[in-house]
Amino acid sequence: MKRNKLDSLILLRAIAVVAVCFCHFGYPLYAENSYNDLFVFFYNYGKYGVQIFFVVSGFVIPLSLYMSRYSTAYYFRFLWKRFLRLHPPYLAALAITLLISFFSYKIRGINYPETVESIIASLFYFHFPDDNPVFWTLAVEAEYYLFVGLFYALITKTPKLYVLIFTPLLVLIGQFQLAEYILFFAYIVYFLIGIIGFMIYTNQGSKLINITVLIILIPLTYVLYGVIEAVVASATIGFILWYQRSAGTIGNFAGEISYSLYLIHFPVGIKFTNLLNPYFSPTNKWMLFILTSIVTTLLAWLFYKIFEKPFAKLSTKINYKPSVQSYSVIESEV
Repeated sequence: MKRNKLDSLILLRAIAVVAVCFCHFGYPLYAENSYNDLFVFFYNYGKYGVQIFFVVSGFVIPLSLYMSRYSTAYYFRFLWKRFLRLHPPYLAALAITLLISFFSYKIRGINYPETVESIIASLFYFHFPDDNPVFWTLAVEAEYYLFVGLFYALITKTPKLYVLIFTPLLVLIGQFQLAEYILFFAYIVYFLIGIIGFMIYTNQGSKLINITVLIILIPLTYVLYGVIEAVVASATIGFILWYQRSAGTIGNFAGEISYSLYLIHFPVGIKFTNLLNPYFSPTNKWMLFILTSIVTTLLAWLFYKIFEKPFAKLSTKINYKPSVQSYSVIESEV
């Protein structure tokens, strides 16, 4: 595992989270101001940061399992590591979201839409509060973890069988009604692109077959999702496989706090923007956009220090084999 490969993943996470933040921060500001075209651009294209996250997950999760010498016998330990790494920060972000939205609705004299039942459902990704719509992607990721932990043995032990039989089968399953109930299947092509990229990088099976299937998946992404989605997916996996430079100080920082920033940017950033929006003239909306980005990033850094980092450290202490140290460098980043 080369350090610059980890840098490429960190940088992509940074790009993805900034794109999503810009998408959401620009939307309340785009009407009737001098920077309307820029904010519309952020809104129209920033949302594709989600697809970057999906491809990166498709690559980095099997890579972390590969580096940690994982086997299916440790499936539940893998799920526990993922749960410990990601779920406590999610619960903290959920609590912040519910608290901010409760007072927001109360001040505006609007009935609070969440109920005890919806809040309980939110604890397990069965419901997503409207005041933090990005949470739906966490359910997709959670379903992917359930999948990849089981299929990892197939990917590494019988790679040709996986690529030639199971990859087309999984794509086909994603076109049926099952995708309406298991969201992972609705976005499975992105994860498959990342997995094939992992197989190419670690020389699993035939490189020619893997590259051929990857090339086929790109136009398939265009057919199933759209041209921009195909460009984003192909650019992401290409960047992962061939990027050779450092992420830089800013890229490392943004990549490090990307999960925390992703979790809280919507309720914090949007409420902050709406609160101060009346005090900024149309020609100064860009100042509010920058101020919102700075404030939200600082709060995300605090959130990372308080909630995310301690649990990330705990998750790296869980090894798959007593005699083998977990590959903590990459595991702390995924």
